[in-house]
Amino acid sequence: RSEARTRAKPMADRAAAAEARIAQLATRLDALEGGGGAGGSNAAVEEALKEYQKEVLARLKTIRAQISGDGGDVETIKKERDEALAENAALKAQVAKQTYRINHLVKALNAEEAKAGGSEPPPPSRRGSTCL
Repeated sequence: RSEARTRAKPMADRAAAAEARIAQLATRLDALEGGGGAGGSNAAVEEALKEYQKEVLARLKTIRAQISGDGGDVETIKKERDEALAENAALKAQVAKQTYRINHLVKALNAEEAKAGGSEPPPPSRRGSTCL
């Protein structure tokens, strides 16, 4: 019997140590899940989260300021673009009008030269030419 007790004693000691370790792990698990006595670690996590939120908010505010500051430039660019488009349309109309006038004058000049010169054909630079 004493021999069995001597063999059982280390096993009992190991079992007691395992039970103590299990109890310790259960306590730590409760603390991590938020149900236990390690409230200090939750406060540290909350503090870190608040600090991170402050940093993100500051970055967002600077981005918003940049966007609103650039917004004035965008409006100016849009206005300049619209003015340039209007000027371009006006210039295209003026070119079309001038082209029509030039073509009409060339035809009239060719007709007058044909009347004045009789059978002589007009010079090559004016024969049926269209300007532009």
